[in-house]
Amino acid sequence: MNRLFSSSRPTAQISMPVSANITPSEIRRVVDVNQIKHIHFGRVAIFSSTGLLIALVEFRPFTTMSEVEVNQWDELSQFLCREKRFTDPIAKNGALLEGFMFTIGWRKCSTKNEQFGLYGSVGKIENAKDEWWNRGANLSSVGCILGQSLQYVGDNLFEKIQNCYSSLGVPSFDQVNYEGDIPANQGECEFASTLTFTMNGLKNSPHLDKDESLYASGWWFQADKWTGQIQRCVKAVYRGKIGFPK
Repeated sequence: MNRLFSSSRPTAQISMPVSANITPSEIRRVVDVNQIKHIHFGRVAIFSSTGLLIALVEFRPFTTMSEVEVNQWDELSQFLCREKRFTDPIAKNGALLEGFMFTIGWRKCSTKNEQFGLYGSVGKIENAKDEWWNRGANLSSVGCILGQSLQYVGDNLFEKIQNCYSSLGVPSFDQVNYEGDIPANQGECEFASTLTFTMNGLKNSPHLDKDESLYASGWWFQADKWTGQIQRCVKAVYRGKIGFPK
């Protein structure tokens, strides 16, 4: 497999240094790309300059999935689209160039003597309290779909991500209540306290996130921006092409 991206930062397959800064030369290597190799299917491995695997990307056309699996992604996409009723786009995102980013789950909050808070719009939640509190089952379903997808990508990737998440002692994004104690029997699919989702062709400038977790995972699929319904027809997709530096 051709090397698609190399980094001058020191990296390790499991533990990546969170203190390392992105250098100007690395940004230029990402932005000033002269040759693009288009990939429509299969698995892409991204390595560091020393040959260590730092990322995996899996392309899975809907035509290769079972109807049950496609319906699961459709359910997830429509649920996230409906979540816009309870939250506003993240405003303080300095890297944002285009599009919108939303968050659900638990974040650090500024209230004195409190460590966590549920991210959302108080005004929007006040207008639909019952719907807000009754989202638990749907949130758990979302977590399972994403967790199973991570297990598909890597043999022990999900286990490492889940162990890292568990060590932080934080609630899962599918928990709508938190009384200060994390359940000892957390669900098998739980792996993150926060879930972000983007719409309208989100674009970010190159940047480094200072998160507690050493891992990041993401999913991309084409969907109607008003309903969240999965779009299986390529002709119906506006933007969203994916390319990697050769």
